[in-house]
Amino acid sequence: MLPDDTLVRRLDGLIEAEVDDEIVALHVDRGLCYGFNVTATSVWNALREPRKVAELRDALLAEYDVDPQTCRQELAGIIETMAAQGLVTTTAP
Repeated sequence: MLPDDTLVRRLDGLIEAEVDDEIVALHVDRGLCYGFNVTATSVWNALREPRKVAELRDALLAEYDVDPQTCRQELAGIIETMAAQGLVTTTAP
């Protein structure tokens, strides 16, 4: 699991639109389309500026009725998926 002080940063290159509280994004250079669910959309929007994992977790806890452990696990999965797709980078402390 990612440490709380890991910095997460969006990478450039996506054209995005919000549709029914979810984001649909197109990476023009790669020719790939991404659909973010509501939670991933919240994370993506929070990453307009680089954020630490703890900051993202706290923002999600304030927005959703979820226990901290579940939130942390789900957040780690979202970040890892975004990183594997080349949408974000993570910098360990």
